[in-house]
Amino acid sequence: GIVNGMDVSEWDPTKDKFLAANYDITTALEGKALNKEALQAEVGLPVDRKVPLVAFIGRLEEQKGPDVMIAAIPEIVKEEDVQIVLLGTGKKKFERLLKSIEEKFPGKVRAVVRFNAPLAHQMMAGADVLAV
Repeated sequence: GIVNGMDVSEWDPTKDKFLAANYDITTALEGKALNKEALQAEVGLPVDRKVPLVAFIGRLEEQKGPDVMIAAIPEIVKEEDVQIVLLGTGKKKFERLLKSIEEKFPGKVRAVVRFNAPLAHQMMAGADVLAV
């Protein structure tokens, strides 16, 4: 395995079986947009190509910075027209806090606190910004 890496053949957007639309360098703009719309629909966010979509995929542990994200998300969504989708599991306090943020900002924030490999692929393909 590759520590903190990914299998480039499994995650290849030209043949990734989890994507709504496969794409390559010549079709990336339209492919990304189609995957973004599919992702928005999948997680229950309003479908809108123009709204920036930020994604986080990872463990909800201190070393990954969920406390920073939890503090920043309310400020970001109040100031910007943006959507944020988070996928991960970890410490229960972070899971609860992310779910409470989702409840405060429906239509803007979606927190998926479970393991979901297909959704991770969709998020990588459909997000405008990846938060690492």
